[in-house]
Amino acid sequence: MSEEPIEILPGVYRKPGGREVVGLCIMIDDQDDQWEVATSDHFATIIKINKGAKWNVREFTDPKTGKRKVQLFREGAKLRHLAQQFTHPTEEAYAQNASAANNQWTELKIHYTTPDDSHTPPRKKP
Repeated sequence: MSEEPIEILPGVYRKPGGREVVGLCIMIDDQDDQWEVATSDHFATIIKINKGAKWNVREFTDPKTGKRKVQLFREGAKLRHLAQQFTHPTEEAYAQNASAANNQWTELKIHYTTPDDSHTPPRKKP
């Protein structure tokens, strides 16, 4: 079972030059230690996924909307559950299709399992 789910939450990003901006942050675990992130001199960010990794990515045009999209794919993974959290929950937060209260952030965690989860512990980079 994945110890570090996919998280969607408010976050802060530091732009080149040091200025911080607040926005939506999507964090995806790298439990197989198969990614490498590099930044070029021209401020391009490159995510390298090692050959043979269980994570894959593809860019495509959505046939329904015609919009360009990126698909992140975890081989063999199955959705286990979703957990939605509100920073300051209200009674309405627990209703179906609830949304965050005014000026409040919502967090979503996506937990998944893979066939290897019961056999191999996640690898952590030092």
